Amino acid sequence: MPLHPALATLAAPIRPPDLRRHVANSKIARNLGWKTLGTVVEKLLKLALIPIIARSLGPRVYGQFNYALGIAAMFVQLTDLGLGIFLAREIARHDEPPRRLIGQVLTLKAVLAVGYLGLIGLLAWWHLVDPRAGEDGKGLHPGALAFTVAILGLASLGVSAVESIWQVFRGVQRLELEAASSSFFALAQLVFVVAALAVASLLWPDGSDLSMIMVMIAAGMAMAGMAGATHAAWLMRQVVSPHYGWSTEALGRFRREVLPLGVAIVASFIYFKLDVVLLRHFVGDEETGWYSAAYKPIEYMGIIPATLLAATFPALSQTVLNDPQRAWRLHRNSALALAAAGVVGTLVLVTIPEFIIGTLVGPEFGPSATMLRWLAPSVLLTMLNCLETHMLVALGRVKSQMVFTLVLIGINLGTNWLLIPKWGGVGAAISTWVTELVLFAFCAPLVYRELKLRLALAPVAAG
Repeated sequence: MPLHPALATLAAPIRPPDLRRHVANSKIARNLGWKTLGTVVEKLLKLALIPIIARSLGPRVYGQFNYALGIAAMFVQLTDLGLGIFLAREIARHDEPPRRLIGQVLTLKAVLAVGYLGLIGLLAWWHLVDPRAGEDGKGLHPGALAFTVAILGLASLGVSAVESIWQVFRGVQRLELEAASSSFFALAQLVFVVAALAVASLLWPDGSDLSMIMVMIAAGMAMAGMAGATHAAWLMRQVVSPHYGWSTEALGRFRREVLPLGVAIVASFIYFKLDVVLLRHFVGDEETGWYSAAYKPIEYMGIIPATLLAATFPALSQTVLNDPQRAWRLHRNSALALAAAGVVGTLVLVTIPEFIIGTLVGPEFGPSATMLRWLAPSVLLTMLNCLETHMLVALGRVKSQMVFTLVLIGINLGTNWLLIPKWGGVGAAISTWVTELVLFAFCAPLVYRELKLRLALAPVAAG
């Protein structure tokens, strides 16, 4: 079987002038292998959680759970603001891990986390006192939903901490450590959620109080977050001991280089999770639960670009500076691989959505199959956009990315506002791929122009 073009150069004879390039390619191949292994283990463990949670809660309460999870996932980005991907890029450009920079980033994240916890507390309080929270179709137990928002807020903070440490592993190109951390974290989630359900079965043996079972599941997720963050920090100590603190110079650099990226990331998560919030507002918990179940296979398709880019992003960050020709080839080959995977994924989801939903979450979620079929076109676009947005970061065009994503919030909000009241989850699905299409139309031409410009300037710089 012929090798994919992205890996074909690894089989070629090594000439002395090409030694550095061969070493870089070998790192990519090794990291790709570790990332693939870690991701497969992680996702298989998390895949087991989907039917456990969905079948335990049913569509209506599962909709509440994903609504609370969506709120936490949106606002926890305020603790990152692009610091993670900035850290991976900067570490990749150093021969030795910059202890001081790593410590400054983690210190700033800790400060941001304090503000985030205050915000989550306010959101939980609002769900407790909002008189509409107890209306029929909105919730079974207003208090339970408020507790779930608060507890999943803590769980998401643990996830954010773990993912920041993963960026350190990516920067130093030690993806075997990320694989170990991600596998442990996913196993912890499975173990703690199953344990929480076991306790819930003792407290409510007839399974009648689904809202409180939801709270128990959230508590299991929070405990897993703490365990995962502790384990990841222990692994990081094997690579580097961060020098914590901050300086005026560092804060100025974060403001100039990171904040535009942070705005873009927060904005992207807003339009990524906005559909769940609007679905619950317009059509209730049950439709939200069906749509959330339909979106799970889409999320799992995301392991493909995530795996590839975790291995190649450090190389892209380096080569756009000193080897534009190689950056061009690496980007092209990555795009071809992701496009092929996206086409296959789309065809699978269009062809057998009923089988996927029935196997994953059961017959109670039957309407999810139609929503999944409508979501399918977004798979190809999402994969390509993952590459293009990473390329904008590598190229230093984060302000452009910020502008794009702010525009996309308006587009996503507008299309969801128009389509969800009429078509429910199907309308949200259409809005998803329309938003991804607009993002691709923004990003792809800009990345192409930037790479062509660097190729044109390379001979001048060499001369």
